[in-house]
Order: sequence, then structure tokens, then C-alpha cells
Amino acid sequence: MKNIIGFILALCLLSSCDSSVNTNSNNTANTSSSKAKSSTNDANLGKDMHQIVVNEKIESGGYVYIKVTENNKEYWMAVPGRPVDIGATYYYKGGMEMQNFRSKTLNRTFESVIFAEGIQEDLNNMGGVAKKQAPQGKPTVGKIEKAANGIQIAELFENPKHFENKEVIIKGEVVKVNNGIMNTNFVHLQDGTIGNGEYDITLTTDDTFEVGEVVTIKGNVILNKNFGSGYVYDILVEEAVKLKKI
Repeated sequence: MKNIIGFILALCLLSSCDSSVNTNSNNTANTSSSKAKSSTNDANLGKDMHQIVVNEKIESGGYVYIKVTENNKEYWMAVPGRPVDIGATYYYKGGMEMQNFRSKTLNRTFESVIFAEGIQEDLNNMGGVAKKQAPQGKPTVGKIEKAANGIQIAELFENPKHFENKEVIIKGEVVKVNNGIMNTNFVHLQDGTIGNGEYDITLTTDDTFEVGEVVTIKGNVILNKNFGSGYVYDILVEEAVKLKKI
């Protein structure tokens, strides 16, 4: 798993929503200032940095799909919602590809989509390592009773060092699934508890999970997991397996 994630992650990045708005490429928002900025920044592109021009956008549920051109190649991307101008030049670092991605909210299958943590107008603002951000708000599920010999998600976030490189058992509800990313599945689990403001733990697994099911899993806790391309998880449960109900 040393190559680019194929989430979220955003993962992991896209969540379900029923509303969507399609914006066609007849919006000519490119300005002379953005052109000047582009020419200035061209020479400063570093490793894993991309310069794109937006041709089309589709906004959906707080996120935006954008059809872009990079070095005469056209492709689709998805980034967290933000103002995006058709015809403008932007920059992003890293990115993760998902092939044959099915968007239920758009009722559309993309042959390929690059998921990125965000895009910037100015190359000088790019840099640093993009970490998985803690969800905002509160858990979307009610409190779930701790599994026998298990821990609650709050315990893991409150004292991650204690569980580092150890096997844990967690019972919770599946709130998001992204399958087939770099030959593994990414699953988000909540149990209604909050530790240090966080309540949503990410698992990597070969097992199959369904959103809404309550499961008990066993896996290994890894801290500061770096998948490359600027994607780092502070806490991750790897090689998780679903425990059968007795």
C-alpha cells in the first residue's frame, strides 16, 4: 500500500446526499490574473504536484466533481465543496484514483475519478502533509454496548499510544464503505462514543461490510499511517476482520 490510495479515503471523501447541481463549461470565469499566476507557478511544480484547468463541475452534497485538463489529458476529480470557477487554473498535491466509481447521488458511473483533499489557486499555498481530519459535529449513531473483551472507540482516541501495534476488538455501526481501494476496503465505524473530539474510526479490511450493520471487528492499531502522496491517518485499524456472532 505504498502507492496512491485508490477514500477518501475520502476518504474517504464523498458521503451520500440527494441534491446535486450540474454546471456546464460555458461559464468563462478564467481571468488574466489567474493566467499570470499560472505562468509564474509553472516552473515551481514539484514532485506529486498537479496543475489543472477546470472545464466542468458538478456539485453534490458538500462536494464537487470537476472535469479538468492536465497536460492535454482530461479527467474527472472530486474534492470537498468550495467555490470553483470554470476555466480557472488550480493546483493539488497527491490524489487517489478510483476506477468504475459509482455515485449513487448522481446516478452515474465514472470510469475513473481522482479524489483529492483539496485544490488551491496559488501554488505557494500548497505544502505540508494532508492528514485525515476529524469529523465535525457528533456521532450519527446511538451508543452501542462494548463487545466482550473489546474497547470503545472513545478509548482508542483518548489513549492511542496505549493501543499502538496492538490488536483490538471494537463493536460499532458501519457508516461508510469504500471497496476495492488499493486491493482493500476502507470502512468507517462509529459506536456513539467520543474521544478527544473524534468518534469515527477507519478500518482497512478484506471482509465485506454494509452501511448500517452493527458488527464486531478485530484488527491491529496503527498510528500515523502514511499511504504516500500526503495522505496520513493519525489512527487506523488495519487488517480488520468481522467476528462471527456466537
